[in-house]
Amino acid sequence: MDLLDDISNGIADDLGLSLSARLLTWYTAEQRDLPWRKTGDPYAIWVSEVMLQQTQVKTVIPYYERFLNRFPSVEKLGTASLEDVLTIWSGLGYYSRARRMWEGANYLILKLGGKMPRGYDELLQIPGIGDYTAGAIASIAFGQRVAAIDGNVKRVVSRLSAWPEPVETVRSYRHFKDHLMAWQSAQKPGDFNQALMELGAMVCSPTKPDCKGCPLAEVCKGYLQGDFLRYPVKKLKAQRQEVTRLTFVLRKGSRLYIQKRPSKGLLADLWEFPGVELSRGDIHSLKDSLPVITMDDCFEFFKQAVPDRAFDAQVKDQFEKGIEFNGPVWYTFSHRRWKIIWSIIDLSETFRAEQTNASSLREIDEKYWPEPKEVNELDKQRWVSTNELGLLPLPVAFTAIVEKLFDD
Repeated sequence: MDLLDDISNGIADDLGLSLSARLLTWYTAEQRDLPWRKTGDPYAIWVSEVMLQQTQVKTVIPYYERFLNRFPSVEKLGTASLEDVLTIWSGLGYYSRARRMWEGANYLILKLGGKMPRGYDELLQIPGIGDYTAGAIASIAFGQRVAAIDGNVKRVVSRLSAWPEPVETVRSYRHFKDHLMAWQSAQKPGDFNQALMELGAMVCSPTKPDCKGCPLAEVCKGYLQGDFLRYPVKKLKAQRQEVTRLTFVLRKGSRLYIQKRPSKGLLADLWEFPGVELSRGDIHSLKDSLPVITMDDCFEFFKQAVPDRAFDAQVKDQFEKGIEFNGPVWYTFSHRRWKIIWSIIDLSETFRAEQTNASSLREIDEKYWPEPKEVNELDKQRWVSTNELGLLPLPVAFTAIVEKLFDD
């Protein structure tokens, strides 16, 4: 039995310290001063854990503080409109996280009177809370001895144990969970879980780990074998699909036309400049060049993108005079990559644009936010000013277009 196995069974090593004690001693001295580590509120911990998924800490901090200021409790979150929630989330990306958290808050209000359950199994019943998030909340907020396995933890444990199999498999998950439960501190399970995450974020990084500064280097099989960068082993990822996203920006003076995306699928329930995804057969262009699209094809794409036929005559007339494309800019999702190009279409001043039906504004902390309101099925298109555009949940993918509009 090697040193790592001894420690995993709770046997003290030659320095008189268990793996857990080594890790917690390091964490006490080196942990970052982060706002969610100053609270035991399970709701606030839930918010932080959801925001930290696929997002860097420095990016999350201002969003976390703003979100809790706006929605300080489960009740405040669940009784707000989804659009209000998405607006406060705007810019953080992966908007489905906000939607699922809002759905979870509604579930808690309906089933538990707005109270967060204290147990791991009960937390798993909440929409949007999976194994990792339930483990993090249960251990950090309630001191329950359960594992919380995220990407950082998988990397650390796979290197510690020199685990040779892809980390995405069920067998690997069981391996990690068994080891973590054997190592985990009985008195401070929440600190232990956070310490592992912190070690993965600050020391045991993906490509340039600081093994000499790692408190667990002496018991790390990967380090002792000299091949720690072999781990974690991962399955080969399918190549991201690359598609051209043709976007139409309708403008009348200082007002812009936007429409809401469907409630399911990519960027669900967010506002967008209308557009279509083009297949390779639709266009002829090189990777970083603007496309070659005929006037007739472009007009057909416009009709696919914009359901309101009131604009057709002016748009077709403008296309006949020549189509100017802007871009491209690239935006990467988890499963696809957009090559975004756009055409700005200026409607004549005589065209009647409906008044915006955007939410009325309310001042909060010297900033203005839309009032919560119900969004009915007819509320799918809007004319908004450039200022109002910044108050709506618009995908980060369109940032380059917005910046171009402000520069014009």
